[in-house]
Amino acid sequence: MQRQSRSMDKRATNVNEDHQIVHDDPENVNEKPKKKYEYERRSFVIGKKPDGKPDRVWVRGKTPEEADENLREAKRRHGLGLNLGDMTVREWSKIWMDVYKANAGTQRAHYQSKLDLDILPAVGNMAMRDVRASNLKRLLNSYEGGKKDTVSKIRVAIKQLFTDAVEEGIIERNPATRLDLPELEERARRPLTCIEREILLQVAKEHPRGPYVMTLYGSGIRRGECVALTPADIDFKKKQISITKSIVYKGNAGVVSTTKAKKLRKKRVKSDDDGSRVVPIPKFLIPILAELCEGKKPDDLLFPADNGKIINKAALLRWWNSFKRACHIKAGAKMYRQKISYETSMFNDEVTPHYLRHTYATDLSAAGVDKDTRAAILGHARLEITDHYTKITDELLTRAAKKLNKHYKGRGWCDLECVDALPLWFDDEDGRAKYGDIFGTFLAHVFDSERFEVS
Repeated sequence: MQRQSRSMDKRATNVNEDHQIVHDDPENVNEKPKKKYEYERRSFVIGKKPDGKPDRVWVRGKTPEEADENLREAKRRHGLGLNLGDMTVREWSKIWMDVYKANAGTQRAHYQSKLDLDILPAVGNMAMRDVRASNLKRLLNSYEGGKKDTVSKIRVAIKQLFTDAVEEGIIERNPATRLDLPELEERARRPLTCIEREILLQVAKEHPRGPYVMTLYGSGIRRGECVALTPADIDFKKKQISITKSIVYKGNAGVVSTTKAKKLRKKRVKSDDDGSRVVPIPKFLIPILAELCEGKKPDDLLFPADNGKIINKAALLRWWNSFKRACHIKAGAKMYRQKISYETSMFNDEVTPHYLRHTYATDLSAAGVDKDTRAAILGHARLEITDHYTKITDELLTRAAKKLNKHYKGRGWCDLECVDALPLWFDDEDGRAKYGDIFGTFLAHVFDSERFEVS
């Protein structure tokens, strides 16, 4: 009895319901003495259990100060709705989107898309504490052979999701710390081949969306900047386009916003620069823009929807798909029941409006425009040569325009020297045997001449 009494005296002593000092000490004195541990416990009531008793959340710490700090943190997490323990990835992702991505702007939709389509179907029902690095690596490995840009964005979302969970104290370790990408296909970042360029220029002459495509092609501006243009932005005297705004799409609807360069500069440097820039107008684009501006008020859109308002995202995509379809037909692609056989087309179906921006950048370089001027015209937020943002002068702009016009003058984009720029399937003997007739058909379409057989 005396031995039992001493042991009970050394056991946990309750200070009150939500404050305990706990001593862990061996009960059997005949055993080898163990290290003594002492810690403080705190709790707070979050409701009632089915039997009517208080439902408490308990925390502990080595010192009273640490226990109090852990109690405050537990109350904060509870206030955010963070039910630790069995919280699933899906439950945490909802809180993460509401709290951490509330001010992510247009990127919020991208994060939600990556969650809904890629992350949650794989690990959404797992408890956060049960997710291992192998689960996440298996998820990424399932995209082997896919587009590098797409899979990289999925990895970014995964890393942020679990890093913020560690910050919140939901998990102690981060399973997303080391996630390598599988073997992926590099996204094509290239200008148009000379054949694709010739097809595009020919189709633009007759297609109703030709002016839109030619504006992108002849100025190198972004899609959102193009559909935001008004007659007030065109200076025919100086032969310049002022880029001061852009259309940003939130879902399907477009809203007027600042340029991309301004947004990037705000993140990187403290600057009063408004992100606007001027772009030279090449000679071939002047009559196209003049016709677009005719009869319009200064603030009217040059490329509006049918109702005169900002064109929505789906309609803008239809514009491009309609134009690209015409390019395939012009290139002599075979058709079956109005469906195009893309593998028989000399116009690559991967081409998007952004390829025209790459093409313009290549033309600036080929024309001899210096790197700083190119960066200023294209609206890059950061120059690689210097860490400063330069305002392009009228003199530099005029000089660049002269070089561009000289570069474009009398240029025959599709000649026999361009065979080297054909798609890869045309570079071997089997490819030439299979697609030589298609190339001849393409030349006949473009030049309205006799068939040209490629040996």
